[in-house]
Amino acid sequence: MRVSKKSPYLLRTFGIPEEELKGYKYQKWIGGIDLYLESEEEKKEAIQRFGEFVYAEDMVEMEEAVVRLLERKGLKLATAESCTGGLLSARIVNVEGCSKVFLGGFVAYSNELKIRLLGVEESLLEKFGAVSEEVCRAMCIGALEKTDADISVAITGIAGPTGGTPQKPVGLTYIGIGTDSEVIVKRYHLEGTRNENRFLATQIALDMLRRYVNGKDTSNGYNKP
Repeated sequence: MRVSKKSPYLLRTFGIPEEELKGYKYQKWIGGIDLYLESEEEKKEAIQRFGEFVYAEDMVEMEEAVVRLLERKGLKLATAESCTGGLLSARIVNVEGCSKVFLGGFVAYSNELKIRLLGVEESLLEKFGAVSEEVCRAMCIGALEKTDADISVAITGIAGPTGGTPQKPVGLTYIGIGTDSEVIVKRYHLEGTRNENRFLATQIALDMLRRYVNGKDTSNGYNKP
């Protein structure tokens, strides 16, 4: 059941399929689902059932949860953004003390800056286009190489409402996580307005980062073909 009434216990989650929440009090919003629990026992049961989706146990934003996680793990982060235009970096900088983990970010909206700032090969852009797994992967690697970060996040997509094609529709977004040992890129099809897609892309990116650092599968309920 959907509710706006607060209860004694709160779990902030991202990616839970709504159909699995029958019998729970919750509030859905673009950035996930907040569960409202009435007892410690109900909270423990929910954590046991949905634990991989839980990013906070009180009213904490995803970016703060991720910054604190990176701080505990001693990891340095860099970002590379195209369609989100710096929103991911801005959300991270909203968190007090983020300088302990955040080295900085690149807003490479044009192909020219992807080449100049991140070292993306022009041949990749010509062959696959800016919105592609290959370019997202190169953006991850470029952010690592330019900053010497431990981990990077890259986002490239078509936020809309125009600019899509049958092959690459509006909402198509690639999000990557990169380290010295591997790069993981996921493909998403977001279905909101332009700014909803931009925000959701950053929320997905933060959740992917949270999952990766915690050693979890980076897939989530928003992964659409």
